[in-house]
Amino acid sequence: MRKSTALGFVTLLACSFMSTITAAETAPVDNSPANVPAIHSKFTPPGFIKLANEKRMMASAAAREINPADLVRQLKENNGSVSVANVLKDVKGLSNSFVNQAQSAERSILSKKGVRTKGETLLELRIAAPQMMSQLQEGVEPLYAYEPDGDESTWQYIEAYDSNGGLHLLDVWSMPERPVVVVDINAKKDMQLGLAQMREVFSRSASKSIQINKAQSDSINVTILDSIRLGDDEEPWISGNAEVYAIVTGVDPSRDEPALDIVDMPYLDEDGKTYYPNQVVVYWDRYRWGAANIILMEHDDNTNYQTLAQKLLTTAAQVLSALGQPEIGALVALGSGIVELMPEHWFSNDDDYLDSFYTLEKSMHYGNHMGVSGNAMTTMRPYTLNGIK
Repeated sequence: MRKSTALGFVTLLACSFMSTITAAETAPVDNSPANVPAIHSKFTPPGFIKLANEKRMMASAAAREINPADLVRQLKENNGSVSVANVLKDVKGLSNSFVNQAQSAERSILSKKGVRTKGETLLELRIAAPQMMSQLQEGVEPLYAYEPDGDESTWQYIEAYDSNGGLHLLDVWSMPERPVVVVDINAKKDMQLGLAQMREVFSRSASKSIQINKAQSDSINVTILDSIRLGDDEEPWISGNAEVYAIVTGVDPSRDEPALDIVDMPYLDEDGKTYYPNQVVVYWDRYRWGAANIILMEHDDNTNYQTLAQKLLTTAAQVLSALGQPEIGALVALGSGIVELMPEHWFSNDDDYLDSFYTLEKSMHYGNHMGVSGNAMTTMRPYTLNGIK
């Protein structure tokens, strides 16, 4: 899913060396890893962090260190992706320098991501495409690659390393013919940790009266997502499956403050496929006027979610403050105000913006409802959860 610019991210309260490579792989480049800079974008929006250097050094070291037979066994036992921590534990004969380098890279990434959980790990090795496993089993030597930092539209090539330390430059969009192992972070685990951070930040700002009313109510009005489909959109082969989540935004029902919520969509990992989740996406007692917006986002490695959540709240509060006493007619104005306050390209380089749904109402049924960017189509319906205690 290609990244969009900040102007495409307008929402209520929170949202906004070489010529073109034509072959899938060029000849190896006679440069040492230390002398080839990691690719990254020039923009650094709030919440954006750089992980390419850690991944790059791990790719170079793993290519030289890990025996192909051990690699095949690890990938087969773990369905095509294995944590680096498991590799360090299960593979015999790894050098102390490699183990130390891997552990140092893990600590650095966790620190940048703001993860403080003891014993947590994110680094992993994954096969770039399932069909490459048969090549590995036949003895074809893999390359080890990593995903660059920044906006994919600025990437010139994908760096990959062989067992001799040779550097290969791979085409960004064409799947390589040679098997490739990607040094990455576990996107699903990273997003779960990140969304937990965002929920914690948002919950600290939430109105206590909402929780009290919820506890006293026997029923709750919600909107259920019956179906959702993301449009087909080309993305780099190295990026892997999508991990999608939604940010629901509105105004607190009891005070003039923003109300934001997070909805995980772990099932939504392929473009061009319709999913039928029957998932609650909006709890209406959290939003004034029975109106809210939904923003669809795709996970990206280079996001510190705690920083992102804090910036979203701050920006939303600034917009509300500037508008004075908020009224339902101000919803569109709030979206425009967010764009004016946000720096250019604020969201172009971290999590992918997918689409937005403006001014959704509590009692409305939305059939085959397109987002403002035309990237997502949904069917949503009002529903009442009864027997809530």
